[in-house]
Amino acid sequence: MNDALSAQQSRLFLVAVPVLILCQLWLVLGVDLLRARWRRQARPRWRAPVFGLLSVVGLGGLGWGLLVEPDWLQVTRVEVVSARLPAGARLRIVHLSDLHVDGWTRALEQLPDAVNALQPDLLVFTGDSLNAARGLPVLREVLSRVETRQGRFAVQGNHDVAYWRNLDLFGGGVARELEGEAWRSADGRVVLCGAAFGDPGRIAECLRAHPEGLRIVAYHTPDLVEDLAPLEPDLYLAGHTHGGQVRLPFYGALLTLSRFDKAYEMGLYQVRRTALFVSRGVGVEPHAPRIRFLCRPEIAVIDVVGAPGQAEM
Repeated sequence: MNDALSAQQSRLFLVAVPVLILCQLWLVLGVDLLRARWRRQARPRWRAPVFGLLSVVGLGGLGWGLLVEPDWLQVTRVEVVSARLPAGARLRIVHLSDLHVDGWTRALEQLPDAVNALQPDLLVFTGDSLNAARGLPVLREVLSRVETRQGRFAVQGNHDVAYWRNLDLFGGGVARELEGEAWRSADGRVVLCGAAFGDPGRIAECLRAHPEGLRIVAYHTPDLVEDLAPLEPDLYLAGHTHGGQVRLPFYGALLTLSRFDKAYEMGLYQVRRTALFVSRGVGVEPHAPRIRFLCRPEIAVIDVVGAPGQAEM
């Protein structure tokens, strides 16, 4: 874990250096152009276009990341085929993560209706609920307005465990909090195992206790996937990485805070027989500007469908 974090911190430093150099160049060019205009002196022709290009790219990217992307929800659709379901069966899961609520935003206002339009069987929220206690009523209203056929489920993330243990995040029908025990669907086909961040052993116990059916894991980070893969859960839902939140073209996330670094930074992966989906989340990290760049907030729709040729149960 420490090695992965050190590698990510090194990448941030390597990116920060050229960014600072470009900012310094922009500032020097700007001051030089203003001085030349004031003194009515000629300057090389390349300086004004370069200054203009840096201004457009820098300010445009900053404005996009601050004003557009944080509220531009994206629906990601994924299909997972499982032999644990009969042919023709379909389970629709909407996966949300990392809401990081501290008040109403345009994304949160749109979220319940956007999810309801997808007509999910299950809602699974994989933690990091709040950035501030004042966001609790917003969190509870957003989740409560989501309509599902079989229920709303949640686990606590690292921020929830560290800061919000004394708050009632999901009680009173907002969502069923998973704390190591299994939820099984009425028809017995689906088993959902989840636990709060920092309590991974309870998920392994849950999987061992329920070897049959379509087995789904809900945990805040993807960091358990390789440890749990020998137990062969069918689907593992996680968040935490934010997809990097700020991504570089052709490279992706600079920072994931995962023990696996960039190996599972966002989206769908296959780890042995387990399908892993890592959500980009909806909110942003606390104590930082509300910015996303090339990493829109995400509603994930995961359709688990029965493998062709499977007998009806």
